[in-house]
Amino acid sequence: MLATMEVVSEYADQRTELEEKIRSFEAEKASLLADVASLKEKIATFELEKSANELEAQVQALRTEKAVLEEKAASYEAEAGYTLPPVGTEGL
Repeated sequence: MLATMEVVSEYADQRTELEEKIRSFEAEKASLLADVASLKEKIATFELEKSANELEAQVQALRTEKAVLEEKAASYEAEAGYTLPPVGTEGL
């Protein structure tokens, strides 16, 4: 009978250990899932910022190019004494 009680006690101890282990893993899993979600959001934000910065640089370069070309066109118009048709800004 004593041996049976020891076996039952041993199984109860193992069960308790396994339940604690499971709780620990579940808590760690929840924490890791939250961290992963946060990191994905952070990366998505960085990627959007990078795209916005690249587009801003491209737009600025195009604005500069447009201004240079407008000056050059105005210079030719002044030299030739005539006016070229205006450049449209459709879609802006």
